[in-house]
Amino acid sequence: MSRLAAAGAIVILASGVAACSSSSGSKGASGQQAKTPQQAIQLAADTSRSINTFAATVNVKLSSGANGVGAVNLTGAVTEQLHPSLLAEADYSTFAAGGQSFPGGMSEIITANSVYIKLGLLTQAVHTGKPWIAIPFSALSKASGVNLGSLFSQLQTSSPLSQSQLFAGATNVKKAGTGTIDGVPVTEYSGTVTMAQAMAKLPADLRSSLGPVITKAGIKSAKFTEWVDAQNQVRKVVVTESGNSFTETITTTVSSINQPVHIQVPPASQTASLPASVLNQM
Repeated sequence: MSRLAAAGAIVILASGVAACSSSSGSKGASGQQAKTPQQAIQLAADTSRSINTFAATVNVKLSSGANGVGAVNLTGAVTEQLHPSLLAEADYSTFAAGGQSFPGGMSEIITANSVYIKLGLLTQAVHTGKPWIAIPFSALSKASGVNLGSLFSQLQTSSPLSQSQLFAGATNVKKAGTGTIDGVPVTEYSGTVTMAQAMAKLPADLRSSLGPVITKAGIKSAKFTEWVDAQNQVRKVVVTESGNSFTETITTTVSSINQPVHIQVPPASQTASLPASVLNQM
């Protein structure tokens, strides 16, 4: 994935550390508190902080370069737990990049310290027969210039649907309609949040490391649409952001919340290390 693509992904991750203040609304004729679209998004952000585990389907579409050269398409299932320690698994059955489809897709497992990747192209590059490539966050941080260890430690204290916490900072939220997702009634909201608003809510060390990346990429704002149920839980999120030469859309549809998850970290016998030379090229 190109540096611009990586920058787009980092911005989505950075949304996980946003924290927003609550607001109060007026009461309607029934005596119940009426919710404006802004307040509904705020309630969803507040509720998301109590979520410890979730499962979802995710689709990432990224186009970059002239005529879509450098395009990336990922579709798969994601499972994540935040407590007692960060642990996430993604199985992308569909993985295409630069006009090339990769048979077998790609799998990732993320812990508090490392990311493990199963991708045929990567194992061939490392010349190993082991299925998993282990990459410590310390090595990724050195190659990218972004303190990923600090970023993921922030995500551990946030919620798995952490993007909703960033959206609470938007000032132009509108109700877009109602419907159902997997049989659950939901209300649809849409809006735009600027990167300036997002950066203002990040810790100082992440602002200093992410700021130059976001500026170079030319990302100024992110558009979002969020579907929220009667319990103020986010059921679906679509985020789109554009930079100087790329556009990225991430769609997340939640299938379960606070249910037990079972994620197995690959044993050392099944993992190989990624040489620094290969990581720098990536």
